[in-house]
Amino acid sequence: MDSRLSSWLIRTFGANVRRREDFVADVRSALALPPRGGVFRDTLRLEALTTHMQVTWIARPLHPWDRDLPVFEQEEAFGVQCLQDVDVAISRLFERFELVASLDVVVLHPVSRTSILTGCVLRHEFADAKRLSVTMRLKMVGLTRCA
Repeated sequence: MDSRLSSWLIRTFGANVRRREDFVADVRSALALPPRGGVFRDTLRLEALTTHMQVTWIARPLHPWDRDLPVFEQEEAFGVQCLQDVDVAISRLFERFELVASLDVVVLHPVSRTSILTGCVLRHEFADAKRLSVTMRLKMVGLTRCA
C-alpha cells in the first residue's frame, strides 16, 4: 500500500488500519523462511489470516433495587440484564479489536461462578444479526445457555 493511501486510511479510519497492516506484515515475515538451495521465491505464502479471542467474564448481579421483587421476577430481570450486557460487550469487543474475527465467550454466574452462557461468535454473523431482538441475535450467532 503506498504511503499516501496508508496515511489517508489512518486519518479516515483511525490507527486500526495501520495495526492490521503491521500485523499482516509481521505474519508474512514469520512465514518468510530462508530459501532452499537457490530456489527463487521459496517462501510460505499467506493464504488467509484470522484472529480469535477467548473472553470469560462474570455477569453483573441483580440490581439492588430489584432485590425486593419475587424470586421469579428477580430471575427474569437478571436474565434480561445478562443478555443485554452480553450483547453490548460483544459489540464493544468487536469495535475495539478490529483484528478479531471470532470470540469464544463464557459468561459466569455472579454467585456460583458456573457457566451460564457460552459459545463462539463470528464477527460477520454478529453484524448480520443486528436487526434481531437481543435474545434471538445471541442464539443465532451461537451462544447457548448452560444447564
